[in-house]
Amino acid sequence: MGPMKKRKLNTKVEEINFDNDARHEFLTGFHKRKVQRTKNAQAAAEKRMREERRRERAKIREERANEFKRAMEEHKLQLKRLKEENDSDSSDSDPDEDNEEWEGIEEPPAVDYEAEYIDEDKYTTVTVEEMDATRDGLRKSIQGEDSDEGEEKSEQPTTKEEPPKPAKKARKPASDKPKKKKKQFRYESKTERKLTQAKQRLSKSKKAKARREQ
Repeated sequence: MGPMKKRKLNTKVEEINFDNDARHEFLTGFHKRKVQRTKNAQAAAEKRMREERRRERAKIREERANEFKRAMEEHKLQLKRLKEENDSDSSDSDPDEDNEEWEGIEEPPAVDYEAEYIDEDKYTTVTVEEMDATRDGLRKSIQGEDSDEGEEKSEQPTTKEEPPKPAKKARKPASDKPKKKKKQFRYESKTERKLTQAKQRLSKSKKAKARREQ
């Protein structure tokens, strides 16, 4: 047998087909594609801004943490210094001075005295007594003045002879109301004042830390 002949392969010619819908969309979609590019650019810009804000917040938190750490260290040093000063003050100061308490203002002594006034025709004796600053005390004093005026009007001296001295008025009894107790006032020492200020600063720093954590 002779050599076999190669069969020719008939290749089909590729046919170019146009998609009318795609062609129409390409020709009429310039504005749509431009709007889409703008939206994509805006989304990318917003993403970059969010990342930048996140980095800034992380940086601020780190700075605040460092500041709080430094403030706590300074506060501890101040407390240590105050404690040393208090120890030195307590060793130098007299313990009896800190225990002294203010007992209030002392009441003045009672104003009770008697004076005599002599004129050419009259002889008068004036008695000054302490009076309670209450309604009953004022009423009694007014009644006593009225009785004294009535007695003076009834007595009319006929001669220039010296009349007998009137008897001293009986001292008014003290009121039954209990006296108010004096409030004891104690001065705050230098050590206590420093400790109070240190406690206030510590409480303020704790409140500031709580506000930052919120």
